[in-house]
Formats: sequence, structure tokens, C-alpha cells
Amino acid sequence: MSLVADTFDESALYDYQDAELESYIANSPRIYTTRQEGIRKLSPQLAAKPVPWPVDPQDEVLALERARSAGVRAPVVHRVVPCEDEGHFLVMDLIKGATLEQIWQSMGFIATLRLAWQLRTYLRSMASVTSQTTGGIHSGHVESEWIQGQYGPIPHASPTSFSNYLNWWLSQCRPTEYRAHPELAFQPAPHHTLVHQDLAPRNMIVDAEGALWVVDWDHAGFYPPCMEYGGMVAIGHAMPWLTASTWTAWWGRLRWSFFRWVACGPGWRYTKQLKGLAVVRQRSMQFRLAKGPFSMKR
Repeated sequence: MSLVADTFDESALYDYQDAELESYIANSPRIYTTRQEGIRKLSPQLAAKPVPWPVDPQDEVLALERARSAGVRAPVVHRVVPCEDEGHFLVMDLIKGATLEQIWQSMGFIATLRLAWQLRTYLRSMASVTSQTTGGIHSGHVESEWIQGQYGPIPHASPTSFSNYLNWWLSQCRPTEYRAHPELAFQPAPHHTLVHQDLAPRNMIVDAEGALWVVDWDHAGFYPPCMEYGGMVAIGHAMPWLTASTWTAWWGRLRWSFFRWVACGPGWRYTKQLKGLAVVRQRSMQFRLAKGPFSMKR
């Protein structure tokens, strides 16, 4: 059954069958920012975001709820739609505005400071949402660019278990081939905090009133604070024009460094952890099937 998106009725959102909603979503246009996004515009007020199998959609739903409770401007999920391919769609608020990626080149210093201060407020509030577990709030599975192996940490790992997992990659993975890095060993945090993990410019939207919204929470969960800062470091991948040897690119890089410093604090606090995470990423990418004593069993 193929339904035309123009006939979708927002007021009947909770009355549609799952198959009907899936058809409406499939016939809705994709949102375009600086690229064609996977998110679809279902109606003037609603968007539909795909969640591929086997990712647990409740991880993002609960992360959004916790974030909003802490005062972060983030969309509300109105319905979770299961799909024939075993994935899901999250039907949520459509946040209207421009992404930071779209407006970064034209933004001035004052606007940069104002938005950075909003993000700083959000991150401080999120730091008050703590847990003795790691990973997605519902599933406990770790979704992170820093961990590329097939066998991640055990679900809902304690801070100690998570540190041990990372340290295995640093010092015990292929010891005959790689030098151990005891100097980069992770110390367990007293607790983990709510972390977005992907605060790239494309995931922050400025509305018509100048308010900052944070979207795309699919990697969010409970992690050490360094993993939030790490998600804002590789800006060249987010906005490639910043790597050019031009005055505009230099000014853009300087403002992003300032934005990150205001929002997250000085980066020197995380120098050691980020070096350690870089080693973990490289080794877990090369030896994706390696499994240590603190890895999940599957």
C-alpha cells in the first residue's frame, strides 16, 4: 500500500496503523541542509528519523527525554514505528531553522559566543544526569566512533569495567605486534554522565529566535565526559572547507576552537584520554574481531 505524503493528517498520528505510517514516511521528501539527510519531512510539524536494525530505538527516545528534563532544547518523539526491514522510524518534532554547518561561515563572533554559551549551559545540565552504567540508556550497548570492533563492552558496563575494556585495547591486544601504552591507561570515573557524542555542526540547529537546538541523539548515552569533547574535535570532517588555506577558513577554525572551549572547557583536561581513545579506535578498526575479557559475548 502506497500512500501519498500530502494526504497525511498530523492530528491522526496516533490512529494510523504502523504499515500506513511507514508508507507515508517512505513517500515523504528527505530533508536537505548542506546534504541530503536520512530524515524525512512527514508534515509541516513532524519529521521521521530512521533507526536501522539492530539499534534499539528506545536508546534515543530515552536520551531525548533525559536531555529535555535537564533543560536541553531537543525534539519530542511522538511515536516509534516498526518497519518491515526490522528497523524503526522515530516520528518527532520537526525543528525549524538552520544548522550551524549552514550558517557557520557567515556567523560573527558575538553570535558564536551566544550559541556557545547556550551549549555550555546544556552540557553542564547534562553532566548532572549520571549513572553507574555505560552505553545506551535502554539497551546498554555502546555506539561510539571510538570503538570499531565487533565486540564492544558488556551492556550496561560499570565505569570500572568500561575502563578495563579500553585498557585491554591499549595494552593487551596483540601484545607481540603492538607496543603497550600503560601511560595512556584509563582510570574509572566516579560515574558516567549523559553524553551526546556527536556535537557536529550539522546536529545543532538555530531557530528563528536564535535558540540552539540539539538533534540526532542516536549515539547518546552514559559515557565519560571526555567522549563529549572528542566528538567536537575533528571539525575538518564536519566542514571540509575549514581545512583550506584561506582567511575565511582560518577565521572559521578559530571560532570553532573558541566555541568548543566555551562550551566544553579547556581541551588540555582530556589530552591523555583522547590519545588513548585514538589508539583504541585504530586498533579496534584493524582487529574488528578481537575480543578481550571485558567484551560482550555474542
